Amino acid sequence: MMGPPDLDVEGSPMSCYMRHMAWLFEALELPYDKEHRTLLDGAIRDALQTPMDAHCPEVWASIKALSPDERIGLIGEVRARITA
Repeated sequence: MMGPPDLDVEGSPMSCYMRHMAWLFEALELPYDKEHRTLLDGAIRDALQTPMDAHCPEVWASIKALSPDERIGLIGEVRARITA
């Protein structure tokens, strides 16, 4: 059984995998700042159907399992979620 989600210093869910996601920020032409990391974290979790309270290593494992074509698809799915 997993414990509570990883939290940042403010007690908010932390997205440790975001440091590996520069390619997504570049593809979406977004700055790599706290606001956009939070925005993309929610959109990624939604696109991957990963619970919002999942530990970030679980989300990262789902991302790493994606093929290159699936990663390209993830860009479109995330873009649709953040512009809706």
